Amino acid sequence: MAVTRSPSRRHVAITLQGACALACCAVMLVSARLMAQAQQPAPVYRVATLGAVSTNGWDTFHRRLKELGYVEGRNLILERRWSHGYEDRLPTLLAEVLGAKPDVLITSMLPPTSRIDPAQCIPILAIAVWEPYGSCRVFPVARMSQAASAREVSAAHFRLARTAVPDASRFAVLTDSDRPFLVEYVRELGAAAAAAGVALHVLDVSGDPDLGRLASAIAREAPDVLIVGPGFMRPDSRRQIVRFATSRGIPSIGSHVADGVVIAADYDWTRLARRTADFVDQLLKGAKPADLSMGAPIRFEVIVDGRVAKALGLTIPESVLSQADRVLN
Repeated sequence: MAVTRSPSRRHVAITLQGACALACCAVMLVSARLMAQAQQPAPVYRVATLGAVSTNGWDTFHRRLKELGYVEGRNLILERRWSHGYEDRLPTLLAEVLGAKPDVLITSMLPPTSRIDPAQCIPILAIAVWEPYGSCRVFPVARMSQAASAREVSAAHFRLARTAVPDASRFAVLTDSDRPFLVEYVRELGAAAAAAGVALHVLDVSGDPDLGRLASAIAREAPDVLIVGPGFMRPDSRRQIVRFATSRGIPSIGSHVADGVVIAADYDWTRLARRTADFVDQLLKGAKPADLSMGAPIRFEVIVDGRVAKALGLTIPESVLSQADRVLN
């Protein structure tokens, strides 16, 4: 008959001691790993912005980043650069931005990327920059086609001008033939004017415009409406010209209500800014720029300045007021 011997108390004690030692080692290893993970600093991202001036759109962009968990001074460093309408500053500002080595650059201007060493290329998200060019690829947030954007903006400006001043038969447009986008813009505007039987006089301010001569041309032409092409000249120069037109009783239509125009129509920069911040979030989390769903159309924002209309003795039709996003009184 087989006899089964039960383990001795000493053997059991040694076995329990070994198990306890193994458990302690496991706990220590897990604790050490958790402590090491806790001691690793959270990543700090560097985001650069390059634009003309700080606007509500840029403020919206920064607020949206904060909503997404990026807090300046904690896990975010913002490199802000503004040209204040002086385009000759762009090369220097772009060099400063690249010297800061950001993870991504967001711009509302057309940066001279042809001057960038291809080895320095970073993801560049462009708001209102229509076509990529130069050494580094630019990824437009709003639209890929310059022609499509020019067609949309010119159609909005012409429609509002016709509606606001229905009896107008003579339009003038302030533009710059050195800018491909504005060439497209004026071409579309001219086609619309011809179809409507409206005369269109083009005031070209390419190069270094003489504001006195430009004012004399406006006075001589005496248009019923002045249309201010988007995105050119220094803001202070645009404001001077629009103020002069207003003093002559000529209402102006444009893109920027701050210029003093009666009606401003442009892409909804608030939505564009939020979309851009969402794209930045995806890039910082490892997405590739080419994989982002860009190029979708953006709605227009219409702002009516009732104060300027009143100064001109102009009654804005209800059809315009009803579609306005804001009316300033």
